Amino acid sequence: MTELLDLSPERGAALIDAALERQHAGRLREAAAPILEGLHGPARLLGEHLLEEIARLAAQVDALSQAQAAAALSRAERLRIDPLRAIPVARLEAAGGTTAGAGNGPVALEAGDEAFQGFGWFAAERTDRGTLRWSGAARCATLLLPALGGGEVVVTLSLRSPFGVPLDPAAHDLFLDGVPLSLTAIANDGITGTFEARPSLPDHPPGSRITLLLHGAQHEDPATGPRRDTRRLGLGLAWVRLERA
Repeated sequence: MTELLDLSPERGAALIDAALERQHAGRLREAAAPILEGLHGPARLLGEHLLEEIARLAAQVDALSQAQAAAALSRAERLRIDPLRAIPVARLEAAGGTTAGAGNGPVALEAGDEAFQGFGWFAAERTDRGTLRWSGAARCATLLLPALGGGEVVVTLSLRSPFGVPLDPAAHDLFLDGVPLSLTAIANDGITGTFEARPSLPDHPPGSRITLLLHGAQHEDPATGPRRDTRRLGLGLAWVRLERA
């Protein structure tokens, strides 16, 4: 089945489209840099405009591909993505009793947990620094997390870069519930690191979920020989923690 971007809520789609467009634009500008350097005046302006239009169209093609994949899903597949969306809020509240509602957390999820639900990740694997899931199995990687209501929350991520590439989360686009994450490093040794962001989220009904989305460059293993990793990998995720600010 084609990997599906699970964007929750829909208001985050425009932000994701913008992130896709920025990535396409960056790739095109890098490839066309020698040509643009030789242009001047109106010719260069026209060249840059054409690159922006091509990037915009490429992002629309990505979005259309995801929409087609979503339309082709069966009800069983949709339930497997996120069964909570198919359960009426009244039933969720009744199941939770009088204490039903969004809690203050914290909520912690590790890469190897059975509750890890998302798209665009490779299978959990053991590394020299613990269990990890690499992104790169699709254009974007998404992870479902319980909503803690609206307002400011603290999201903490343990990330790792592949193949010895310097760890720079700023080179990637990360969103929580459609809100861009501006990460601050708590610790970063150049390969693995812990980062924190404090986004302000809209209100959510009890039992709902929000989506963490990661989109960025993917890398190939520079090694040679039979032990070379043939996958294209993005950032690796060891664990994520979500709590009220």
